[in-house]
Amino acid sequence: MPQSPYLEDQSTPPFALPQSPGRRTRSSLRNEALTQAPGRPVLMLRPAPVKVRAAFGSAIAYTVTHILVEQDGSGTYSVRWEPGWLVHRL
Repeated sequence: MPQSPYLEDQSTPPFALPQSPGRRTRSSLRNEALTQAPGRPVLMLRPAPVKVRAAFGSAIAYTVTHILVEQDGSGTYSVRWEPGWLVHRL
């Protein structure tokens, strides 16, 4: 018996491309990091240039003890919470 051309008549779900875990957007990485905050995060109005250890980045949010730093060095984008005492504003 031929299948119906209408999706609602088919019992199989429509095909969706699988999401690669390594290829996420910047906004989804930021949102995920904000949900994993060590405390209540406060978003900054403007990103501030900072230095963490030997790397440079931008502070985009903070809590009482940690700062959310985004780095876009050599083509790889990362967002992570760093202890406040390691982050120095430039």
